[in-house]
Amino acid sequence: MRNIIIASANRRAAERVKAILQDGRFFVNNIFSSGSEVLAYASLHPDALAVCGKLGDMSAVYLAQLLNPGFDLIVLLPSGESQTAFLSNMVCLNMPVNYSEILDTVSVLTASTAQRRTGGGRELTDADTLDKAKQIIMNRHHLSENEAHRLLQHRSMETGLKMSEIAKMIAEGNNEIY
Repeated sequence: MRNIIIASANRRAAERVKAILQDGRFFVNNIFSSGSEVLAYASLHPDALAVCGKLGDMSAVYLAQLLNPGFDLIVLLPSGESQTAFLSNMVCLNMPVNYSEILDTVSVLTASTAQRRTGGGRELTDADTLDKAKQIIMNRHHLSENEAHRLLQHRSMETGLKMSEIAKMIAEGNNEIY
């Protein structure tokens, strides 16, 4: 199972995110209050996942740039703030975030890592397919990555299909799904 940590200068907010994840049956390994603590943890666990709020010592974008590509970051942006950079190991969610949105995102990121570990040299991973589908949606409809991600989630809920299945259909050229 992939290690999950929370990074936020606001301990109370971090505890709320931890409670959401635990309600969704995810185990949170630790809570950190600074980016430097996350970097130290990442040196021991290079394929972990961090849910990141505001940090006192560095921006989430800078942290994502310093982390290994296998270490993913879910950044919780304040309401009204937009994503300033697009990195392959970073997904941004705007606050207030609903339970299903954060749980679905964590689920996709933890599942895609498990598939990368066991999949070897096979086709694109779910995470790669999801990124490709978001890119297609962003280009075609002039949306941000967050908006494309939400569109995929919405379509998944409407159809009852997994987000990875929806993403695969889009990546293969099925324009009817969105």
